[in-house]
Amino acid sequence: MAAQIDRKELKDIVHTYKRKWEFSACFGAIDDTHIPILAPTENHADYVNRKGYHSVVIQAVVECKYLFRNIVIGWPGNVHDARILSNSEFFKIGEQNKLLPENYHVNVGGKFMGTVILGDPAYPLLPWLLKPYPENPNTIRQHREFNYRLSRARVTVENAFGRFSRWKWRFRRFLKRVDMDISNLIIVIAASCILHNICEMNNEEILLRWLEESSQATATIPLDNTHAQDDSVSIRDHFTNYFMSAVGHDIGQGD
Repeated sequence: MAAQIDRKELKDIVHTYKRKWEFSACFGAIDDTHIPILAPTENHADYVNRKGYHSVVIQAVVECKYLFRNIVIGWPGNVHDARILSNSEFFKIGEQNKLLPENYHVNVGGKFMGTVILGDPAYPLLPWLLKPYPENPNTIRQHREFNYRLSRARVTVENAFGRFSRWKWRFRRFLKRVDMDISNLIIVIAASCILHNICEMNNEEILLRWLEESSQATATIPLDNTHAQDDSVSIRDHFTNYFMSAVGHDIGQGD
C-alpha cells in the first residue's frame, strides 16, 4: 500500500515538521511493529521474534497528520527491519529518487536538499533516510542535538505504533494474539490502515483515557555504519551543522 502525494501536500507536510518538531525537509518517519499470531504450521520458527513470540511485521511510513503513507505487511517476526526495508518497493523507488514529486527541494541552511524520512538505529543511513548518530559517553554535543531533533520528529510514527498508539487503539484486536491465516491477516491489516487514515482525515476524536499501551516495543539492533554511502553521511552532517547554527535553533518559531 502506498499513498500518492502532490507538491502542495508535500509542502504542507514539510512545513508542519519544521514548525512543530523543528526538523527541516522531512516528509515522514519509518518504523515497524509486530502483530502477535498463533504459530503457523509451516516454517513456524521463522516467525519467532526477538521477544520470543510468533509475529508478523508491519513496516510503515507515517507523516505529520498520522497518516500511513506506505506499509509493508507480512514478513516473519525474526526478519530485521533493514532487510524488510531493502526488499520493499518503497526502497527501490527511494533509490531511484522517485519517492516524491520530481525536483522538489528544500533550502536547509543555504543548501537545497531533497526531502528525507527519519528512522531509528535499526535502519541504514541513506540519502533519503536519516538515522541517529551512535551515542556513548563521548558523543559530541552536535550529534546529540541532531539525535534529539530526530527523536522528537519521529513522534508521528511512535504515535501510530508506539506506546500510546492511535492505530492500535482503534484496532485493539492486534494487541492480542491473532488466530487467522497469514494471507487473510495481511488483508485485514491493510484494511485497518486504510480505515485509520479515513478516521484521521475526518478528525475522529481519540480520548486519552482510551489509549492503551501497545504490545512490547521492538528492540533495535544498530547496524554497522561502515557501509553508509558517503553522500548519506554528508547529508546528515549538513543537517547537524544547520541545527547547531543560529538559524537552525530558530526554525521552530516559524519561517
